[in-house]
Amino acid sequence: MTVPDPFQRRRVGRPCHYNSPQPSCAFIGAAASASVLASRKRARPVKRRSSISGFQQETVSRAKKLFSDERWDAIAKRLVLMDESSPEISLSEGHWVKLICGASFEDVADVRNLSLIYTLAGVDCIDCAADSAIVAAVKEGIAAASYVMQSLGNELGSLKRQPWVMISISDNEDPHFRKAEFNAEYCPVNCPRPCERVCPASAIKFEELNQGATINHLEGGVTVERCYGCGRCIPICPLGLISARSYARPLETVASLIVNDNVDAVEIHTGAGHLKAFEDLILQLGGVLTSLKLIAVSVPDLGESMIPTLRAMYTSMQPFARTLNLWQLDGRPMSGDIGAGASRAAIILAQKVTKSRDRPPGYIQLAGGTNAHTATALRKVGLYGRMAFQEHEIPCNQENGSNPVLVAGVAYGGYARKIVQKFLRKMEEGIDGHYDGCTRRQLELYPGLLADAVLEAASLVDGIKCGGS
Repeated sequence: MTVPDPFQRRRVGRPCHYNSPQPSCAFIGAAASASVLASRKRARPVKRRSSISGFQQETVSRAKKLFSDERWDAIAKRLVLMDESSPEISLSEGHWVKLICGASFEDVADVRNLSLIYTLAGVDCIDCAADSAIVAAVKEGIAAASYVMQSLGNELGSLKRQPWVMISISDNEDPHFRKAEFNAEYCPVNCPRPCERVCPASAIKFEELNQGATINHLEGGVTVERCYGCGRCIPICPLGLISARSYARPLETVASLIVNDNVDAVEIHTGAGHLKAFEDLILQLGGVLTSLKLIAVSVPDLGESMIPTLRAMYTSMQPFARTLNLWQLDGRPMSGDIGAGASRAAIILAQKVTKSRDRPPGYIQLAGGTNAHTATALRKVGLYGRMAFQEHEIPCNQENGSNPVLVAGVAYGGYARKIVQKFLRKMEEGIDGHYDGCTRRQLELYPGLLADAVLEAASLVDGIKCGGS
C-alpha cells in the first residue's frame, strides 16, 4: 500500500469595489458589535412547515420580525450594494471570490448551509462535488438566502445577484478526489486517536467506550460523506492503518449535471504529467462545455513546464470554449485552515505565472492555502488590482473575456468552512436538544446564528471585495 505524501507542515476598512458608489465597510464592524446586543436571539429557531427548499409564504411575516436586529440591517445594506454587480464584473475588476465546498465533501446539510451563508456574504461562485444531490443542496442554500432577503422586507426583495454553481472534476488521480479509509477493528482501545483530532472536517469519529467494556478495539471510523481527502490523518496514525481510496466521477454523470441541472461552471483538476488525460477529457466532454459560463482549470505548480502546459491546455479547450476561462493556481492544496503561512505557495505561484509573457489568456485565481491573510499578501507583492495587459503587453482576448487584472480573485475552501463551523455546531447542539421543537439542520431557522455566521464569512469575503487597488 502506497501512503500519499503528507502535507508539510482585521484589516482596516477600505472602499468597497462594488458596482455602486463606494461606501465604507465599517458597518460590518458595527454589526459585529451589535451581535452582542442581539445575543438573546441567537439560539431561537424559526418554526415553519415548509420543505428544505426555503421559507413558505405564510412564514414570511413572522420571519420579518425575527430577522430584524442591527446585524440583519447591515447584511441587507451590504447585499443591496453588491446586487448591481455580477460574477463577470467581479472577474474583470479583480474582486472575484469563490467558496469551495470541496470536490469530495458530500454532507448535504452542511453544503446547503455553507451555500446559504456565503451567498448572503456575497461570493461570486460556489464550487462543489459533481453529484446531483450536492448540486441540489447548493441551489437550495442559494434559494434559502433569497428567501431570507425577501423576509427582511427591504428594497432588495429577493437576491437578483446569485452566485454561479460550479462542479469539480478531475482528469486523472488527484488528492481532491479521494477518501480516507481504515478498519476500526484494528484500532486498540488505548489509541490516543490523533486521526480524530487532526481531521478538519470532523469526518473521523469513534464511539466513547463505557467503563468496564470488554471489547479490545475501537468502534467507529470515517464518515465518508464528510471526508474530502486532505490526507492529514494518514501519516499521523501510530499503526499506519489509514489509507486513501481514489475515485473518479463518471463522465456521463458530469455531462448530465451540466445539461440537466443548469450548472454554470466546471473546474477540471489536473496535475503533472496529466496533459494527455486533460486533452482526452476535453474531447470526451466536447460540446457539453459550450453551454457553460466559465471553464476553470485547477493546476498546481508544474515547475519549468508550467507555462507550456497551460498553453497546451488552452489550445485543447479552444474548439469548445465559447465562454470565460480561468486558471486556478493551487498553491498548497487543502491547507488554508492550517495557518497564516499556508498562502505563501499560492502567492509565489501567482507571481511566477503573472510575470510570464507567454501565459495563455484567462483569468487567474488563487486557491490552495488561502485564508484571511491571502488578501493582505496579494497587496504586499503588488498583485491586487494591477493591469496585466498593460504591464506585460498581453492583449485582452475579447472573444473569451480574458482578465484585465493580474489576479482576478481568490477561492477559499478549508478556511472558509472552518470559520463558520462553530455556528453550525451550535445549531447541531440545539437540534440535539430538540430546542423549541426544531429538528431541521437548516441554519435560517436560527436567525441569530445565521447572522453571526454571515458576518464572519463577510469579513473574509471583503478582504477581496473591499480594498485599495
